[in-house]
Amino acid sequence: MNIIWLLPIIILIAGAVLIALLGRFARKETVGWNLAYAVIANVCLLVVLGLIIFFYSSVGSIPAEDLYLKLGDKSYVAGVYTIFRLDSLTWWFMLIFVLLGSVVAIFSIRYMDQDDRLDKYYLLLLFLVAGMIGVVMAGDLLTLFIFWETMSIASYILVSFRKDDPEPIEAGIKYLFMSAFGSVLLLFGMSLLYGVSGTLNIAEIGTILTADITANGFSGVYVITIICLILGFGVKAAIVPLHTWLPDAHPAAPSGISAMLSGVVIMTGMFGMTNTLTVFFSGSTGTEAIGSALLWISVITMAVGNLLALRQNDIKRLLAFSTVLNVGFILFGLSMSLSGIDTDVAAVGIQGGYFHIFTHALGKGLAFLCAGAILYRFHDRGLDRLKGIGKKMPLTIGALTISLLSLAGVPPLPGFWSKFNMVVAAVGSGNWQYFVGVALFLLSSVISVVYYLIVLQRLWFKEPGEHLEDIKETPVEIVIPLMVLVLLMFVVGIFPGYFSNLASEAAKALIGI
Repeated sequence: MNIIWLLPIIILIAGAVLIALLGRFARKETVGWNLAYAVIANVCLLVVLGLIIFFYSSVGSIPAEDLYLKLGDKSYVAGVYTIFRLDSLTWWFMLIFVLLGSVVAIFSIRYMDQDDRLDKYYLLLLFLVAGMIGVVMAGDLLTLFIFWETMSIASYILVSFRKDDPEPIEAGIKYLFMSAFGSVLLLFGMSLLYGVSGTLNIAEIGTILTADITANGFSGVYVITIICLILGFGVKAAIVPLHTWLPDAHPAAPSGISAMLSGVVIMTGMFGMTNTLTVFFSGSTGTEAIGSALLWISVITMAVGNLLALRQNDIKRLLAFSTVLNVGFILFGLSMSLSGIDTDVAAVGIQGGYFHIFTHALGKGLAFLCAGAILYRFHDRGLDRLKGIGKKMPLTIGALTISLLSLAGVPPLPGFWSKFNMVVAAVGSGNWQYFVGVALFLLSSVISVVYYLIVLQRLWFKEPGEHLEDIKETPVEIVIPLMVLVLLMFVVGIFPGYFSNLASEAAKALIGI
Protein backbone atom coordinates (compact mmCIF):
# COMPACT_ATOMS: atom_id res chain seq x y z
CA MET A 1 0.00 0.00 0.00
CA ASN A 2 1.31 3.42 -0.96
CA ILE A 3 1.42 6.43 1.37
CA ILE A 4 -0.76 8.20 -1.22
CA TRP A 5 -3.80 6.36 0.18
CA LEU A 6 -3.47 8.52 3.32
CA LEU A 7 -3.98 11.73 1.34
CA PRO A 8 -7.70 12.02 2.27
CA ILE A 9 -6.82 12.19 5.97
CA ILE A 10 -3.80 14.44 5.39
CA ILE A 11 -5.74 16.92 3.23
CA LEU A 12 -8.64 17.19 5.68
CA ILE A 13 -6.38 17.71 8.69
CA ALA A 14 -4.23 20.23 6.76
CA GLY A 15 -7.39 22.13 5.80
CA ALA A 16 -8.53 22.17 9.42
CA VAL A 17 -5.14 23.48 10.56
CA LEU A 18 -5.18 26.19 7.86
CA ILE A 19 -8.65 27.33 8.97
CA ALA A 20 -7.47 27.37 12.60
CA LEU A 21 -4.49 29.56 11.67
CA LEU A 22 -6.61 31.96 9.66
CA GLY A 23 -9.14 32.14 12.47
CA ARG A 24 -6.37 32.86 14.95
CA PHE A 25 -5.01 35.81 12.98
CA ALA A 26 -8.31 37.26 11.81
CA ARG A 27 -8.93 40.39 13.86
CA LYS A 28 -12.70 40.09 13.71
CA GLU A 29 -15.37 37.98 12.10
CA THR A 30 -16.50 39.31 8.74
CA VAL A 31 -18.41 37.91 5.79
CA GLY A 32 -15.14 37.68 3.89
CA TRP A 33 -13.35 35.63 6.54
CA ASN A 34 -16.35 33.36 7.04
CA LEU A 35 -16.54 32.76 3.29
CA ALA A 36 -12.82 31.94 3.25
CA TYR A 37 -13.31 29.27 5.94
CA ALA A 38 -16.23 27.80 3.99
CA VAL A 39 -14.27 27.77 0.73
CA ILE A 40 -11.30 25.99 2.31
CA ALA A 41 -13.54 23.34 3.88
CA ASN A 42 -15.50 22.80 0.68
CA VAL A 43 -12.38 22.61 -1.49
CA CYS A 44 -10.76 20.08 0.87
CA LEU A 45 -13.84 17.86 0.95
CA LEU A 46 -14.42 18.01 -2.80
CA VAL A 47 -10.76 17.26 -3.53
CA VAL A 48 -10.90 14.29 -1.14
CA LEU A 49 -14.14 13.11 -2.77
CA GLY A 50 -12.42 13.23 -6.16
CA LEU A 51 -9.44 11.31 -4.77
CA ILE A 52 -11.66 8.59 -3.32
CA ILE A 53 -13.50 8.18 -6.62
CA PHE A 54 -10.11 8.02 -8.36
CA PHE A 55 -8.90 5.39 -5.87
CA TYR A 56 -11.67 2.98 -6.88
CA SER A 57 -9.92 1.97 -10.08
CA SER A 58 -6.94 0.84 -7.99
CA VAL A 59 -8.70 -0.75 -5.01
CA GLY A 60 -9.72 -3.91 -6.83
CA SER A 61 -6.25 -4.44 -8.28
CA ILE A 62 -4.23 -4.08 -5.05
CA PRO A 63 -2.51 -7.39 -4.19
CA ALA A 64 -3.51 -8.80 -0.81
CA GLU A 65 -0.05 -8.21 0.62
CA ASP A 66 -0.23 -4.51 -0.31
CA LEU A 67 -3.58 -3.75 1.35
CA TYR A 68 -1.81 -2.61 4.50
CA LEU A 69 0.59 0.23 5.28
CA LYS A 70 2.60 -0.28 8.46
CA LEU A 71 4.20 2.69 10.24
CA GLY A 72 6.40 2.56 13.34
CA ASP A 73 6.98 -1.20 13.27
CA LYS A 74 10.20 -0.65 15.23
CA SER A 75 8.18 0.24 18.31
CA TYR A 76 9.71 -0.70 21.65
CA VAL A 77 6.37 -2.20 22.71
CA ALA A 78 5.73 -5.60 21.12
CA GLY A 79 2.77 -5.69 18.75
CA VAL A 80 2.11 -1.94 18.95
CA TYR A 81 2.43 -0.03 15.67
CA THR A 82 0.24 1.90 13.29
CA ILE A 83 -1.45 0.13 10.38
CA PHE A 84 -3.75 1.53 7.71
CA ARG A 85 -5.87 -0.61 5.40
CA LEU A 86 -7.47 0.12 2.04
CA ASP A 87 -9.88 -2.38 0.50
CA SER A 88 -13.39 -2.38 -0.99
CA LEU A 89 -14.99 -2.16 2.46
CA THR A 90 -12.86 0.80 3.55
CA TRP A 91 -13.39 2.54 0.22
CA TRP A 92 -17.20 2.16 0.42
CA PHE A 93 -17.41 3.82 3.83
CA MET A 94 -14.97 6.58 2.84
CA LEU A 95 -17.14 7.40 -0.16
CA ILE A 96 -20.28 7.69 1.97
CA PHE A 97 -18.59 9.82 4.64
CA VAL A 98 -17.04 12.31 2.24
CA LEU A 99 -20.03 12.49 -0.11
CA LEU A 100 -22.40 13.53 2.67
CA GLY A 101 -19.74 15.73 4.28
CA SER A 102 -19.28 17.62 1.00
CA VAL A 103 -23.01 18.26 0.62
CA VAL A 104 -23.25 19.42 4.25
CA ALA A 105 -20.32 21.81 3.78
CA ILE A 106 -22.02 23.37 0.73
CA PHE A 107 -25.33 23.58 2.62
CA SER A 108 -23.61 25.27 5.58
CA ILE A 109 -22.34 28.23 3.54
CA ARG A 110 -25.76 29.89 3.67
CA TYR A 111 -27.39 27.98 6.51
CA MET A 112 -24.71 29.03 9.03
CA ASP A 113 -24.39 32.64 7.83
CA GLN A 114 -26.05 34.00 10.98
CA ASP A 115 -23.71 32.12 13.33
CA ASP A 116 -20.35 33.24 14.65
CA ARG A 117 -17.14 31.21 15.23
CA LEU A 118 -17.43 29.66 11.77
CA ASP A 119 -13.70 28.96 11.67
CA LYS A 120 -14.28 26.49 14.51
CA TYR A 121 -17.36 25.04 12.82
CA TYR A 122 -15.58 24.20 9.58
CA LEU A 123 -12.38 22.93 11.16
CA LEU A 124 -14.42 20.64 13.41
CA LEU A 125 -16.37 19.40 10.39
CA LEU A 126 -13.09 18.52 8.66
CA PHE A 127 -11.76 16.79 11.79
CA LEU A 128 -15.05 14.88 12.06
CA VAL A 129 -14.76 13.49 8.54
CA ALA A 130 -11.03 12.81 8.93
CA GLY A 131 -11.73 10.91 12.15
CA MET A 132 -14.36 8.73 10.49
CA ILE A 133 -12.05 7.93 7.57
CA GLY A 134 -9.30 7.06 10.04
CA VAL A 135 -11.60 4.68 11.93
CA VAL A 136 -12.44 2.65 8.84
CA MET A 137 -8.86 2.67 7.52
CA ALA A 138 -7.31 1.62 10.83
CA GLY A 139 -5.68 -1.80 10.74
CA ASP A 140 -4.81 -1.84 14.44
CA LEU A 141 -6.76 -1.10 17.58
CA LEU A 142 -4.60 1.81 18.77
CA THR A 143 -4.99 3.72 15.51
CA LEU A 144 -8.70 2.95 15.50
CA PHE A 145 -9.11 4.31 19.02
CA ILE A 146 -7.16 7.52 18.28
CA PHE A 147 -9.30 8.34 15.26
CA TRP A 148 -12.44 7.23 17.13
CA GLU A 149 -11.74 9.84 19.80
CA THR A 150 -10.89 12.46 17.15
CA MET A 151 -14.30 11.88 15.57
CA SER A 152 -16.04 11.80 18.96
CA ILE A 153 -14.53 15.03 20.31
CA ALA A 154 -15.39 16.89 17.11
CA SER A 155 -18.98 15.62 17.25
CA TYR A 156 -19.43 16.56 20.95
CA ILE A 157 -18.43 20.16 20.25
CA LEU A 158 -20.51 20.41 17.09
CA VAL A 159 -23.64 19.20 18.90
CA SER A 160 -23.09 21.99 21.46
CA PHE A 161 -21.96 24.53 18.86
CA ARG A 162 -24.78 26.99 19.54
CA LYS A 163 -23.65 27.37 23.13
CA ASP A 164 -25.86 30.36 23.94
CA ASP A 165 -28.91 28.08 23.95
CA PRO A 166 -29.21 25.66 26.90
CA GLU A 167 -30.65 22.85 24.74
CA PRO A 168 -27.42 22.19 22.77
CA ILE A 169 -25.33 22.32 25.93
CA GLU A 170 -27.54 19.79 27.71
CA ALA A 171 -27.60 17.52 24.66
CA GLY A 172 -23.84 17.78 24.19
CA ILE A 173 -23.11 16.91 27.81
CA LYS A 174 -25.43 13.89 27.67
CA TYR A 175 -23.79 12.77 24.44
CA LEU A 176 -20.33 13.30 25.94
CA PHE A 177 -20.99 11.24 29.07
CA MET A 178 -22.64 8.35 27.24
CA SER A 179 -19.92 8.25 24.58
CA ALA A 180 -17.20 8.47 27.22
CA PHE A 181 -18.75 5.43 28.89
CA GLY A 182 -18.60 3.64 25.55
CA SER A 183 -14.98 4.66 25.00
CA VAL A 184 -13.97 3.30 28.41
CA LEU A 185 -15.56 -0.05 27.56
CA LEU A 186 -13.81 -0.06 24.19
CA LEU A 187 -10.45 0.64 25.79
CA PHE A 188 -11.01 -2.12 28.35
CA GLY A 189 -12.02 -4.59 25.64
CA MET A 190 -8.95 -3.65 23.58
CA SER A 191 -6.70 -4.16 26.57
CA LEU A 192 -8.14 -7.66 27.05
CA LEU A 193 -7.51 -8.44 23.38
CA TYR A 194 -3.91 -7.25 23.66
CA GLY A 195 -3.41 -9.32 26.79
CA VAL A 196 -4.72 -12.45 25.08
CA SER A 197 -3.02 -12.02 21.69
CA GLY A 198 0.07 -9.88 22.38
CA THR A 199 -0.70 -7.61 19.42
CA LEU A 200 -3.01 -4.77 18.41
CA ASN A 201 -2.99 -5.78 14.75
CA ILE A 202 -6.67 -6.47 13.96
CA ALA A 203 -5.99 -9.17 11.36
CA GLU A 204 -3.46 -10.95 13.59
CA ILE A 205 -5.83 -10.85 16.56
CA GLY A 206 -8.48 -12.51 14.41
CA THR A 207 -6.12 -15.33 13.44
CA ILE A 208 -4.97 -15.90 17.03
CA LEU A 209 -8.48 -15.83 18.51
CA THR A 210 -9.92 -18.15 15.89
CA ALA A 211 -7.25 -20.76 16.56
CA ASP A 212 -7.60 -20.47 20.34
CA ILE A 213 -11.40 -20.61 20.39
CA THR A 214 -11.46 -23.54 17.97
CA ALA A 215 -9.07 -25.44 20.25
CA ASN A 216 -10.35 -24.39 23.67
CA GLY A 217 -13.78 -22.84 23.19
CA PHE A 218 -15.08 -19.48 24.41
CA SER A 219 -13.58 -18.38 27.72
CA GLY A 220 -14.93 -15.74 30.06
CA VAL A 221 -12.40 -13.24 28.72
CA TYR A 222 -13.85 -13.55 25.23
CA VAL A 223 -17.40 -13.14 26.49
CA ILE A 224 -16.42 -9.96 28.35
CA THR A 225 -14.58 -8.70 25.28
CA ILE A 226 -17.61 -9.25 23.05
CA ILE A 227 -19.84 -7.39 25.50
CA CYS A 228 -17.35 -4.50 25.64
CA LEU A 229 -17.21 -4.24 21.85
CA ILE A 230 -20.98 -4.35 21.43
CA LEU A 231 -21.63 -1.79 24.17
CA GLY A 232 -18.63 0.41 23.37
CA PHE A 233 -19.40 0.77 19.68
CA GLY A 234 -23.13 0.43 20.32
CA VAL A 235 -23.37 3.80 22.08
CA LYS A 236 -22.24 5.63 18.94
CA ALA A 237 -24.29 3.28 16.74
CA ALA A 238 -27.38 4.16 18.84
CA ILE A 239 -28.60 0.60 19.38
CA VAL A 240 -31.31 0.20 22.02
CA PRO A 241 -30.96 0.81 24.97
CA LEU A 242 -27.87 2.95 24.26
CA HIS A 243 -29.73 5.33 21.96
CA THR A 244 -30.98 7.87 24.49
CA TRP A 245 -28.41 10.56 23.60
CA LEU A 246 -29.54 10.61 19.97
CA PRO A 247 -33.03 12.20 20.16
CA ASP A 248 -31.58 15.06 22.22
CA ALA A 249 -28.41 15.60 20.16
CA HIS A 250 -30.00 15.58 16.70
CA PRO A 251 -32.56 18.37 17.30
CA ALA A 252 -30.07 20.49 19.26
CA ALA A 253 -27.25 20.42 16.71
CA PRO A 254 -27.16 22.63 13.61
CA SER A 255 -29.08 20.78 10.91
CA GLY A 256 -25.99 20.06 8.83
CA ILE A 257 -24.44 18.35 11.83
CA SER A 258 -27.71 16.50 12.49
CA ALA A 259 -27.39 15.14 8.95
CA MET A 260 -23.80 14.04 9.65
CA LEU A 261 -24.65 12.45 12.99
CA SER A 262 -27.61 10.54 11.63
CA GLY A 263 -26.24 9.78 8.20
CA VAL A 264 -22.66 8.74 8.89
CA VAL A 265 -21.37 9.18 12.46
CA ILE A 266 -23.60 6.48 13.90
CA MET A 267 -22.66 4.27 10.96
CA THR A 268 -19.03 4.52 12.05
CA GLY A 269 -20.13 2.87 15.28
CA MET A 270 -21.95 0.21 13.26
CA PHE A 271 -18.80 -0.37 11.21
CA GLY A 272 -16.62 -0.69 14.32
CA MET A 273 -18.94 -3.14 16.04
CA THR A 274 -19.67 -5.49 13.14
CA ASN A 275 -16.19 -5.34 11.60
CA THR A 276 -14.27 -6.16 14.79
CA LEU A 277 -16.68 -8.91 15.86
CA THR A 278 -16.58 -10.48 12.39
CA VAL A 279 -12.78 -10.36 12.06
CA PHE A 280 -12.17 -11.62 15.61
CA PHE A 281 -14.85 -14.31 15.93
CA SER A 282 -16.52 -15.26 12.61
CA GLY A 283 -14.25 -18.24 11.96
CA SER A 284 -14.69 -19.70 15.44
CA THR A 285 -17.03 -22.38 16.72
CA GLY A 286 -20.08 -21.01 18.51
CA THR A 287 -20.19 -17.58 16.86
CA GLU A 288 -23.86 -18.17 15.98
CA ALA A 289 -24.68 -16.95 19.48
CA ILE A 290 -23.11 -13.57 18.66
CA GLY A 291 -25.11 -13.36 15.42
CA SER A 292 -28.32 -14.23 17.28
CA ALA A 293 -27.63 -11.57 19.90
CA LEU A 294 -27.09 -8.94 17.20
CA LEU A 295 -30.24 -10.09 15.37
CA TRP A 296 -32.47 -9.65 18.41
CA ILE A 297 -30.81 -6.36 19.34
CA SER A 298 -31.69 -5.20 15.82
CA VAL A 299 -35.33 -6.28 16.20
CA ILE A 300 -35.68 -4.50 19.56
CA THR A 301 -34.01 -1.40 18.11
CA MET A 302 -36.51 -1.34 15.23
CA ALA A 303 -39.47 -1.67 17.57
CA VAL A 304 -38.35 1.03 20.01
CA GLY A 305 -37.41 3.46 17.23
CA ASN A 306 -40.83 3.06 15.62
CA LEU A 307 -42.89 3.31 18.79
CA LEU A 308 -41.11 6.46 19.95
CA ALA A 309 -41.25 8.09 16.49
CA LEU A 310 -45.03 7.69 16.45
CA ARG A 311 -45.32 9.94 19.51
CA GLN A 312 -43.26 12.88 18.21
CA ASN A 313 -44.46 16.35 17.24
CA ASP A 314 -40.93 17.79 16.83
CA ILE A 315 -39.87 17.06 13.24
CA LYS A 316 -36.18 16.65 14.12
CA ARG A 317 -36.91 14.33 17.05
CA LEU A 318 -39.14 12.25 14.78
CA LEU A 319 -36.30 11.97 12.27
CA ALA A 320 -33.93 11.06 15.11
CA PHE A 321 -36.11 8.14 16.22
CA SER A 322 -36.45 7.13 12.57
CA THR A 323 -32.66 6.85 12.60
CA VAL A 324 -32.89 4.41 15.52
CA LEU A 325 -35.30 2.35 13.41
CA ASN A 326 -32.86 2.29 10.50
CA VAL A 327 -29.99 1.32 12.78
CA GLY A 328 -32.08 -1.76 13.51
CA PHE A 329 -32.56 -2.43 9.80
CA ILE A 330 -28.82 -2.17 9.10
CA LEU A 331 -27.81 -4.33 12.06
CA PHE A 332 -30.33 -6.93 10.90
CA GLY A 333 -28.40 -7.34 7.64
CA LEU A 334 -24.92 -7.11 9.12
CA SER A 335 -25.69 -9.67 11.85
CA MET A 336 -25.64 -12.31 9.11
CA SER A 337 -21.83 -12.16 9.07
CA LEU A 338 -21.88 -14.05 12.39
CA SER A 339 -25.07 -16.09 11.99
CA GLY A 340 -23.58 -19.33 10.66
CA ILE A 341 -25.90 -19.34 7.63
CA ASP A 342 -24.71 -20.11 4.09
CA THR A 343 -21.86 -17.76 3.13
CA ASP A 344 -23.40 -16.68 -0.17
CA VAL A 345 -26.73 -15.91 1.50
CA ALA A 346 -24.97 -14.03 4.29
CA ALA A 347 -23.09 -11.99 1.67
CA VAL A 348 -26.43 -10.86 0.21
CA GLY A 349 -27.67 -9.78 3.66
CA ILE A 350 -24.46 -7.91 4.45
CA GLN A 351 -24.60 -6.30 1.03
CA GLY A 352 -28.14 -5.13 1.87
CA GLY A 353 -26.89 -3.71 5.17
CA TYR A 354 -24.03 -1.83 3.53
CA PHE A 355 -26.27 -0.62 0.70
CA HIS A 356 -28.79 0.59 3.30
CA ILE A 357 -26.05 2.55 5.06
CA PHE A 358 -25.61 4.41 1.76
CA THR A 359 -29.31 4.88 1.01
CA HIS A 360 -30.00 5.93 4.60
CA ALA A 361 -27.16 8.47 4.49
CA LEU A 362 -28.73 9.99 1.39
CA GLY A 363 -32.32 9.87 2.64
CA LYS A 364 -31.78 10.91 6.25
CA GLY A 365 -29.10 13.42 5.32
CA LEU A 366 -31.56 15.03 2.91
CA ALA A 367 -34.37 14.92 5.49
CA PHE A 368 -32.33 16.76 8.11
CA LEU A 369 -31.10 19.32 5.59
CA CYS A 370 -34.73 19.94 4.58
CA ALA A 371 -35.60 20.39 8.26
CA GLY A 372 -32.76 22.89 8.47
CA ALA A 373 -34.09 24.73 5.43
CA ILE A 374 -37.49 24.99 7.15
CA LEU A 375 -35.87 26.29 10.33
CA TYR A 376 -33.91 28.84 8.30
CA ARG A 377 -37.23 30.44 7.30
CA PHE A 378 -39.40 29.55 10.28
CA HIS A 379 -37.78 28.98 13.67
CA ASP A 380 -40.05 26.24 14.98
CA ARG A 381 -39.77 22.44 14.81
CA GLY A 382 -43.34 21.59 15.88
CA LEU A 383 -45.32 19.74 13.22
CA ASP A 384 -48.52 21.37 14.41
CA ARG A 385 -46.95 24.78 13.67
CA LEU A 386 -45.67 23.64 10.26
CA LYS A 387 -49.06 22.61 8.86
CA GLY A 388 -49.38 23.68 5.25
CA ILE A 389 -45.84 24.96 4.89
CA GLY A 390 -45.49 22.87 1.71
CA LYS A 391 -47.58 25.51 -0.07
CA LYS A 392 -45.02 28.14 0.96
CA MET A 393 -41.84 26.09 0.42
CA PRO A 394 -42.68 23.58 -2.34
CA LEU A 395 -39.09 22.80 -3.36
CA THR A 396 -37.95 22.13 0.20
CA ILE A 397 -40.99 20.05 1.16
CA GLY A 398 -40.81 18.27 -2.21
CA ALA A 399 -37.23 17.22 -1.41
CA LEU A 400 -38.35 16.15 2.08
CA THR A 401 -41.10 14.06 0.46
CA ILE A 402 -38.57 12.22 -1.70
CA SER A 403 -36.36 11.52 1.31
CA LEU A 404 -39.20 10.20 3.49
CA LEU A 405 -40.59 8.00 0.72
CA SER A 406 -37.12 6.51 0.22
CA LEU A 407 -36.76 5.88 3.95
CA ALA A 408 -40.20 4.23 3.86
CA GLY A 409 -38.95 1.87 1.15
CA VAL A 410 -41.21 3.03 -1.67
CA PRO A 411 -39.98 1.76 -5.07
CA PRO A 412 -38.11 2.76 -7.15
CA LEU A 413 -36.37 4.98 -4.62
CA PRO A 414 -33.08 3.62 -3.20
CA GLY A 415 -34.39 2.69 0.24
CA PHE A 416 -36.54 0.00 -1.35
CA TRP A 417 -33.63 -1.80 -2.99
CA SER A 418 -31.43 -1.94 0.10
CA LYS A 419 -34.27 -3.32 2.23
CA PHE A 420 -35.18 -5.79 -0.51
CA ASN A 421 -31.71 -7.37 -0.42
CA MET A 422 -31.88 -7.93 3.33
CA VAL A 423 -35.35 -9.47 3.07
CA VAL A 424 -34.22 -11.84 0.29
CA ALA A 425 -31.23 -12.97 2.37
CA ALA A 426 -33.33 -13.54 5.49
CA VAL A 427 -35.93 -15.58 3.59
CA GLY A 428 -33.19 -17.68 1.98
CA SER A 429 -31.24 -18.19 5.18
CA GLY A 430 -33.06 -21.34 6.33
CA ASN A 431 -32.80 -20.02 9.88
CA TRP A 432 -36.02 -19.76 11.92
CA GLN A 433 -34.71 -16.73 13.80
CA TYR A 434 -34.36 -14.82 10.55
CA PHE A 435 -37.83 -15.95 9.45
CA VAL A 436 -39.26 -14.35 12.61
CA GLY A 437 -36.90 -11.41 12.28
CA VAL A 438 -37.87 -10.64 8.69
CA ALA A 439 -41.57 -10.63 9.61
CA LEU A 440 -40.83 -8.03 12.30
CA PHE A 441 -38.56 -6.19 9.84
CA LEU A 442 -41.43 -5.86 7.35
CA LEU A 443 -43.90 -4.89 10.09
CA SER A 444 -41.53 -2.17 11.30
CA SER A 445 -41.14 -0.87 7.77
CA VAL A 446 -44.93 -0.68 7.35
CA ILE A 447 -45.36 1.14 10.67
CA SER A 448 -42.73 3.71 9.63
CA VAL A 449 -44.82 4.51 6.56
CA VAL A 450 -47.60 5.65 8.90
CA TYR A 451 -45.69 8.47 10.56
CA TYR A 452 -43.90 9.49 7.37
CA LEU A 453 -47.29 9.92 5.69
CA ILE A 454 -48.65 11.80 8.72
CA VAL A 455 -45.76 14.27 8.38
CA LEU A 456 -46.34 14.71 4.65
CA GLN A 457 -50.10 15.05 5.10
CA ARG A 458 -49.60 17.88 7.62
CA LEU A 459 -47.01 19.69 5.55
CA TRP A 460 -48.77 19.43 2.17
CA PHE A 461 -52.52 19.13 2.68
CA LYS A 462 -53.30 21.42 5.61
CA GLU A 463 -53.98 25.10 5.09
CA PRO A 464 -51.10 27.30 6.36
CA GLY A 465 -51.94 29.48 9.33
CA GLU A 466 -51.46 33.22 9.60
CA HIS A 467 -48.10 32.68 11.32
CA LEU A 468 -46.81 31.27 8.00
CA GLU A 469 -48.12 34.14 5.90
CA ASP A 470 -44.71 35.72 5.28
CA ILE A 471 -42.80 32.45 4.79
CA LYS A 472 -41.18 31.95 1.39
CA GLU A 473 -38.99 29.36 -0.30
CA THR A 474 -35.53 28.79 1.12
CA PRO A 475 -32.59 30.60 -0.59
CA VAL A 476 -31.15 29.08 -3.75
CA GLU A 477 -27.81 28.41 -2.00
CA ILE A 478 -29.66 26.01 0.31
CA VAL A 479 -31.91 24.56 -2.40
CA ILE A 480 -28.91 23.52 -4.54
CA PRO A 481 -27.47 20.90 -2.10
CA LEU A 482 -31.00 19.60 -1.51
CA MET A 483 -31.50 19.12 -5.24
CA VAL A 484 -28.10 17.45 -5.57
CA LEU A 485 -29.17 14.81 -3.06
CA VAL A 486 -32.58 14.43 -4.73
CA LEU A 487 -30.90 13.88 -8.09
CA LEU A 488 -28.46 11.38 -6.59
CA MET A 489 -31.32 9.48 -4.95
CA PHE A 490 -33.13 9.17 -8.28
CA VAL A 491 -29.95 7.98 -9.96
CA VAL A 492 -29.37 5.33 -7.28
CA GLY A 493 -33.04 4.31 -7.35
CA ILE A 494 -33.23 3.96 -11.12
CA PHE A 495 -29.81 2.31 -11.49
CA PRO A 496 -29.43 0.38 -8.22
CA GLY A 497 -27.34 -2.41 -9.70
CA TYR A 498 -24.11 -0.41 -9.93
CA PHE A 499 -24.26 0.82 -6.35
CA SER A 500 -25.46 -2.53 -5.07
CA ASN A 501 -22.40 -4.13 -6.69
CA LEU A 502 -20.14 -1.70 -4.82
CA ALA A 503 -21.85 -2.70 -1.57
CA SER A 504 -21.44 -6.35 -2.57
CA GLU A 505 -17.68 -5.88 -2.98
CA ALA A 506 -17.58 -4.34 0.50
CA ALA A 507 -19.55 -7.30 1.91
CA LYS A 508 -17.19 -9.80 0.33
CA ALA A 509 -14.21 -7.93 1.78
CA LEU A 510 -15.74 -8.25 5.25
CA ILE A 511 -16.27 -12.02 5.15
CA GLY A 512 -13.31 -12.83 2.92
CA ILE A 513 -14.95 -14.33 -0.16
